[in-house]
Amino acid sequence: MADLIDRIALSSEESGRPKINLHGFMGMERLYAMSEWSRSDIATALDLQGSEITQAIQIADSIDAKSTLPEKVIYIARVESVLMLVEDHNDTLYHSSGIVNKPKVYEDLQITG
Repeated sequence: MADLIDRIALSSEESGRPKINLHGFMGMERLYAMSEWSRSDIATALDLQGSEITQAIQIADSIDAKSTLPEKVIYIARVESVLMLVEDHNDTLYHSSGIVNKPKVYEDLQITG
């Protein structure tokens, strides 16, 4: 089964699940940080399942763990920066031989995968 990273990085055919639009996902994360969207709103909108939910929870937990708005903004910028490169496939930090380097992605997103 695909995880959240696969659904952002790969096409529907490659991941086996509908691709998650990165801009939409980041918009949801920002609105979550502002208490406009709930975790369940995001899970429902993206039809998250299995490890996708686990990873989304870890990202939400990281947002919630930040005590100030600037800290939240910086973490969300981190998530967006990493996922932009993951989706683009043109970097050498998050890709090796065309494959997503998930341990590095997880490390930089500060999640366990």
